Amino acid sequence: MSHNAFAHVASLTRRAVLGALGSLAVLLWPRGRDGSARLGTARAQPSAAEDKRVWRHGLSLFGDLKYPPGFKHFDYVNPAAPKGGAVRMIALGTFDNFNIAVAGVRGSIAAGIDNIYDTLMTSALDEVSAEYGLLAEAVTHPDDFSSVTYRLRPQARWHDGRPVTVEDVIFSFEAFKKHS
Repeated sequence: MSHNAFAHVASLTRRAVLGALGSLAVLLWPRGRDGSARLGTARAQPSAAEDKRVWRHGLSLFGDLKYPPGFKHFDYVNPAAPKGGAVRMIALGTFDNFNIAVAGVRGSIAAGIDNIYDTLMTSALDEVSAEYGLLAEAVTHPDDFSSVTYRLRPQARWHDGRPVTVEDVIFSFEAFKKHS
């Protein structure tokens, strides 16, 4: 997906990689009629529990979300900021790969690599433990938090304009499994 208002500088941590793997796993399941990932076997009709699902635009571990559904940008983002030019940032150390699938396992990952990949959810820098959909349009979970289901955003695109598909997510997940 191309750079957007939700992108921000963050360090790639083991927690972030494991969270991304867990999110990717959910998208590997067959898709339902509503475009959501569906666990279990395919059914003609949604179960009563599925009919009661509450789709959310984000999740928070501590209270209500700051931003409403459909918000355009975080408060700390200036959508009218000048475009173009060059940014130079310092990064101490070295790297020998750009492959996040092998980060922490083989070699050293390049600093800032997370700025070229979008994730299912992204954190808000002005909230504690809040995540909002990025590639994911919506997220739902049962009351006991035993699983999570993401609905992929139809506008999710690669840098060349091709849509991000479930098959792309499966490929990424398989690469993580193979190389991590």
